[in-house]
Amino acid sequence: MPERSSPAGRIAIVVLGLAILGGAGWLWQHKPWNPTGTANPAATASRQQSPRTVAVLATTAVRKGMPVRVEALGTVEPMVTVPIRARVAGTVARVAFEDGAQVKAGDLLFTLDPRVIDAQIRQAEATLARDRAQLEKTRRDVARYSGLVTRNAISQVQLEDSQTALDVQKAVVAEGEAKLDALKVERSYYDISAPVSGRMGVSSVRMGAVIRVDETLATVRQLSPIYVTFGLPERYLGELRADRQTASVAMTLQGTGERIEGGRVAVIDNMVDTQTGTVPVRAIFENADERLWPGTLGAVTLTLRIDPDVVAVPSEAVRVGQDGAFIFVVEDGAAQMRPVKVARTVDGESVISSGLKGGETVVTDGQLALRNGSAVNVKGMAVPMPAQSALGG
Repeated sequence: MPERSSPAGRIAIVVLGLAILGGAGWLWQHKPWNPTGTANPAATASRQQSPRTVAVLATTAVRKGMPVRVEALGTVEPMVTVPIRARVAGTVARVAFEDGAQVKAGDLLFTLDPRVIDAQIRQAEATLARDRAQLEKTRRDVARYSGLVTRNAISQVQLEDSQTALDVQKAVVAEGEAKLDALKVERSYYDISAPVSGRMGVSSVRMGAVIRVDETLATVRQLSPIYVTFGLPERYLGELRADRQTASVAMTLQGTGERIEGGRVAVIDNMVDTQTGTVPVRAIFENADERLWPGTLGAVTLTLRIDPDVVAVPSEAVRVGQDGAFIFVVEDGAAQMRPVKVARTVDGESVISSGLKGGETVVTDGQLALRNGSAVNVKGMAVPMPAQSALGG
């Protein structure tokens, strides 16, 4: 016969069963695997369906004047560059300037040894004086022969010969005068002066050097005013031609970041560069303080005009998706995705050509957490930037 269990064993089994049932009931009531800690399915569904509010920063889209600008890389070029060349051979007797000095037109730069040419000039002057004296004698002879002919003291042929001698002597004197003038002109080449006002480079010769004809001695460059040359994209050529009189140019120097304003368009080249698709343009700056130096590179900003009434938003408000640019606009506490077209970007602001009318509240920070229709809580409103009031503004 099977052995019957003892009363103590039956009690233990009952207690164990009750414990299992109690634990199952506790798990069913509290549901520890549910992170919300609730056992109410309706409440859970309600929480899942309620929209999550996203905290964002926003500002107002404003209508104001915005400049039309073109950015390009520019190079500083002198308006005038003149190499100083020797027109005669000789020995350098004096260098009358310091390397890099500022000179004015007509200032003496070099003096060549003039002793040989001075001697030639004295010789030519002496020869000319002799020929002029001979000319006076020939004139007197003609006058005397004319009186003798009337008295039949000499023949008509002798008078005519004296007149021919006078004409010959006049030619000799004219030749001497021309030769003397040529020597004086050549003598002027021995004192070499600055042809224009500007800044000198480094002299390639020193005192005592023997130079050849047409040898370059130094270079002078005009720095005030001065050119800044840059390439303008071909699509802006029509606008520049229309707005040339009011357009302004500024240059930001590489390295220092210094911005120099006050330039104006001086020259538009007559041909588009087919390799780059740009038109060479030269802007002129007064450069009285010589902050612009030939050969310097910098970022050129060409401001064509001010569009007086356009919609502008901070550039960080504009996002780009698969369908193009868009902006989140806050309406009735929700973010609405608004497709837009950006005409240009100026100083951290985007000019919106379509999609906004102005006055809308646009999200500038927090867009990554937004979807179309997301509930938003605007934590702060940025102050819109003031309108541009000048071409260089």
